[in-house]
Amino acid sequence: MKHIDLTYLKELANGSNQFMNEMLTLFIAQTPEALDNIEKHFQNKDWKSLRGTVHKMKPSVSFMGLKAIENDVRRIEEAAANETGLDQLPALIANVKNVCKEAIIELKDELKNYA
Repeated sequence: MKHIDLTYLKELANGSNQFMNEMLTLFIAQTPEALDNIEKHFQNKDWKSLRGTVHKMKPSVSFMGLKAIENDVRRIEEAAANETGLDQLPALIANVKNVCKEAIIELKDELKNYA
C-alpha cells in the first residue's frame, strides 16, 4: 500500500516539475534527520524540542499526503506540549518513523518523474 498522495503537492506545483523535484528532494533529505531528532528528544525527555521538531514536520507530512500519520504527528506534538499521554509516544513515534521511511522509498521512485 502506498503512503504518499501527491495530489495536493501537484496542485501547489501548478505543473512545475522543478517545484515537485525540490519538494520531494527536501523531504527525502531532511526527514531522516528529523526522525533521529524525534527519537533523541524522546529518549532525553526533551519535550520542548520534541514538540518543535514534530511541529516543523507537519507541513511536509501534509504536502506528501501522508494521511496515515497526520493524526499521529499532531498527537505527538500535543503530548509533548502538554506533557500528557507520554506513554503513547513510543507507539506513535514508531509508526511515524515506519511510514516516513516507506514514504521516502516511494518518493525516491516518484522523483524520476520530475527529473
